[in-house]
Order: sequence, then C-alpha cells, then structure tokens
Amino acid sequence: MKKQILIFFLLAGLAGCDKFLDIKPKGEVIPETAKDFDNLLNSQFLVIGAEVYPNIMTDDVHIPTVDEYGITGINTINRYTKNLYTFQKEVFGESESDNYWSRSYNRIYNYNTIIERVLSATHGTESEKRALRAEALVGRAFDYLMLVNAYAKHYDANTAKTDLAVPLILTGNVPDGTLTRATVEEIYQQIKNDLTEAEEFLPENPKTNTFRASAKAVKGIFARMYLYLGEYEKALSYANSLLTSHPYLLDLKSYHISRNPEVAHWHGRIINYPYGKDNKESIYLKFPPNEYGLSMSVFVSQELLNLYDLKNDKRALLYFSNKFYGWPMEGYAYMPYIYVNVGISTPEIYLIAAECEARIGNKNRALQLINTLRDHRILNNVPLTAGTNEEVLKLVLDERRRELLMGVSRFIDLRRLNREPRFAKTITRVIEEMKPIEITETDKETGEKYSYTVYEKTGKEDTYTLEANSPRYVLPIPPKILRFNPGMPDNER
Repeated sequence: MKKQILIFFLLAGLAGCDKFLDIKPKGEVIPETAKDFDNLLNSQFLVIGAEVYPNIMTDDVHIPTVDEYGITGINTINRYTKNLYTFQKEVFGESESDNYWSRSYNRIYNYNTIIERVLSATHGTESEKRALRAEALVGRAFDYLMLVNAYAKHYDANTAKTDLAVPLILTGNVPDGTLTRATVEEIYQQIKNDLTEAEEFLPENPKTNTFRASAKAVKGIFARMYLYLGEYEKALSYANSLLTSHPYLLDLKSYHISRNPEVAHWHGRIINYPYGKDNKESIYLKFPPNEYGLSMSVFVSQELLNLYDLKNDKRALLYFSNKFYGWPMEGYAYMPYIYVNVGISTPEIYLIAAECEARIGNKNRALQLINTLRDHRILNNVPLTAGTNEEVLKLVLDERRRELLMGVSRFIDLRRLNREPRFAKTITRVIEEMKPIEITETDKETGEKYSYTVYEKTGKEDTYTLEANSPRYVLPIPPKILRFNPGMPDNER
C-alpha cells in the first residue's frame, strides 16, 4: 500500500506552496528508503514534460472557422486556445490554472525534495543514492529550461542579467511569502549547474528505460540549451558526442496506416510503431500532459503542408489526414496518434548538429546529417544539395519544422530566429466571422425534437497579427500567481 501511495507524494506540498506556485497539495508522504525514492522517479506524473499548447500561436497550426467534422473549430474551441490562436494579450482568466506553470512547479517541488532528502535515505548504497539525486537534478534542469523559454524573453547576452524569468525554487520547503522572479541569466546558470553536477553520477544509459535520466540525457539537454543560447560550437560538441554513441533512427518507410475500423483510431493506426519507451530514438522521454499532444486538435497550416512531399514523405503520410470517418475534409488535420516526446530524441540531435555545422561553416557535414535523417523518412529520397552555408542553414531549419512538428520546438524556434532579421517573420490569421443559428428538428422514428447549432458566414473577416519579436511570444504570468504575489510583475504583452 505504501508504494502505491508514494506516487501521490509528487502532489504533496508544504503550507503555502499551493497559493504561491499554484500547485495542489494532497497530503505529505515521506519516502524513507532508496527504493522509495526510486519508485517516486518512476511515477507517472514525473514522466510528463512541457505543455505543447504554445504551438497554437505558431505558423504550423491552422484552426478552421467552423468545426465541420468534430475535429476543431474557432467557434467551438476553449477560450484559452482561441486567445492563443488570435494572439490576445490575455490567455488564461482569473479563475483558470495555467497547467504549463502549475505542473512544471509540481514536478520541481518533487525534484527538490528528492535532491534534499535522498542522500539520507536508508537501505541503499551511496552510489545508488547519488544517482537518484542526479536524476532529480536533470529533471529540475529540464523543467527550468522549458519554463525560461516560455515565460521570459529569449536569451540575449546583453540583457539576460536583467530580463525577468520565473521564480527559482531550489528547496522543497517553499516559504509562505511573496515569490520573486529570477533573471534569465540566473535560471540558465542553475540549469548548467544542475546538469554539470548530475553528469558525474549518472550511467551512460538509463537505469531501466528512457523515462529515467542518464549521461546521454544530460548531453542532449546541454545540446538543446546551447542551441537556444546561440553558443553553436558548444551545442555541436554535445550533439556530436551523443551521435557517436546514439545514432539510431527509425526507418519510417517501413510503417503504414491501418484502415481497419476494428483497430483504428479516428483515421487509422500506425502498424507496429514503437510507442513511448520502446522507441529507440528516445534518449530522454517526456510526454506532454496528453501523450498524443495536439492530435485531433488542430489542422496543419498550408505553409507547413507546403514543406512536405505529400506523396513520399512518410511523416506527412503517417501523421496527417484529410479524411474523417472516410469523409473528405478541407485541409489536413494533425492525427498521428503516436506518443509525442517533448524530451530529447535522436532526430533533434541530428538537427542540432546540422544547424550548428551550417552556422559554423561546415555545410557538407550539415547536408550529410539532414540527408541521413531524410533517408529514414522519405520514400525514394533524393539527397538535398546546396552551394552555400546560408542555403544549407535554410534547408536545416525547414527540416526542423518537418521533423519536430507540434512538440515544443517551433514556438521556441520562432522566438530565437525572429532575432535574426533574415529569418524574422510576421504571422497573420484571417478568420471569417460566423453567426450561430439554432436548428430544431424532429426525429422521424421517435417524434422527439432535438436542437443543434450551425454557423453561417456574415461576410466579414477579422485579421490578427503577431509581429516578429512581439512581446506576446512571452507567455503571461498566470493570473492566480499574480494575485497571491502582488509584488511580482507580469510580462508586458
């Protein structure tokens, strides 16, 4: 019974945590043995990573005006999704929780508790306890990397020491008092400290499966972090080291969709696709709160669709559908029904290495890397060629969009690339105004009346624009947090 209760320890909090961080205490259960802490790291809550909802703001997503087939529609989606899609200043209301924030700090609270207490645990060797602590350090570093790239301006060496980020909580005993926001520089320094300390005590490969941290996971997070920082030589060094030991890529050309209604989801099922921990591309596996991410929630923008060879690119053939229960749709919905890894995976490492090579000046290796990836994704792939580093860099960035779609990548890529004038872009949405009409009909068999709503075009359109480097690329601090921390400034949006 105690082991079952332990998984709920992750929701435990001390007095005040719930108000000031918007986490939800459930009653505290204290692990005592090394095995208890090991079980805690196996808990379902800690395999969750960053939310994917910021993707709604990006140029990869399209939400149609009318929900015609039960997929989605601007008239039927929830309020915060509509706010994101139309680039509103406010995202969540006063009574709503922002799960990106609250779930991240729930995990950080638990990682902090492991970091503080596991070395005093009973029935475990010193090396076992050091390794468990190191795993918690990696988990904390990962969450802070995702938080700083959502609730703060993108890293700028000139302003990072003054740009406000998120509260830096390093203890399980959160004080019952007003929180303050650390700077972007402070958050990144803590991430570096945690990863550096952890790497010494971790095995090269995970203890049981890729939900658990390893030295490879540390290298992958470092590679991602240094890419975001614009320190391309360091990012390349970590990516190259990781590719030497973990070059594995799935060959998507060998997979296909089942259309058997007995086994299919809404549009089909990818036969024999390795899910979750069985996918050898995974290096550090983190699911979004809904393991399928944005599946069945959004359509693919025409701009993104145009980047794919719709006849030969298996990513498009497996992940997109223009039919719903056999009925044709206007556009392609994102319907992969595969578990989304927002953690670290081999394809991302190939792309990090390729981008860094293109930026530093080795265009031939950059091409080699993305062509290797494409060989595992595209039927009858014809290798890409380019004459200059700039041309290769553009090819690599396009490949990032194809490969890392609907995870956490595009939102952060827009933030960092908008700072380079050659890649800066404005996103525009044009939405037709619709008028709801209530229809009442009578069932011919039962005689019962029933009602439903249809939407009729009014002939008007609304245009919404997100400029490059807009402050709305920084998510607002949740209203609940500001209410309990009156001295905490919000992000200017």
